[in-house]
Amino acid sequence: MAFNRGKQGKQGSAARTIAKVAAVGIIAGAPLGLAVGTANAAPGMDWDALAQCEASGNWGANTGNGFYGGLQFTQGTWNANGGTGNPANASREEQIRVAENVLRTQGARAWPVCSQRVGAYVGKTAPAPKQAQPQRKAQPQQRQAAAPVQQAPAVVLAGSTSNPNGNYEIKPGDTLSKIADENKVAGGWQAIVEKNKDFLTNPDLIFPGAKILI
Repeated sequence: MAFNRGKQGKQGSAARTIAKVAAVGIIAGAPLGLAVGTANAAPGMDWDALAQCEASGNWGANTGNGFYGGLQFTQGTWNANGGTGNPANASREEQIRVAENVLRTQGARAWPVCSQRVGAYVGKTAPAPKQAQPQRKAQPQQRQAAAPVQQAPAVVLAGSTSNPNGNYEIKPGDTLSKIADENKVAGGWQAIVEKNKDFLTNPDLIFPGAKILI
């Protein structure tokens, strides 16, 4: 009995040891299996939504900050994942092809911020650029014939004439007011006009050499 108990005790220890090893194997193997499964099952990306977040949907973005295209590649990442030339000059389809390679090698962490926000941009693609409307050439306006300008008839001012009975000869620079003041004519220049009313037809227009009565 004692032998049997000892045999049974050894078998029990061995069984417990095997069970522990198996359990450790299962526990240790679980993360590896999950990690492999996660890497092989990388979820797809809505590239249009990601481009909307990264570059406002502009697949030709090149702002000089070192990131290019709609998915904001660095030149090094672009070249390392099968891209050629400048990402900003590549088509949307070519950028998505390279981005698929980046997603396989780096995962969504290649876009650390926008990959977390991409759901908010699904369906919000950038508006299509407005096509420039052809400019209409301005039709030359027909010039309307200008109406002839009617000129007012010239007014001919009749000048005063010389009074043959005059006792004062008009000098250059004289005016009737000046003549009346210098000669102290009673009644002023109006009196001179009255005395020469048949000759001073225009008191404002008198001529040197003409005679008037003062």
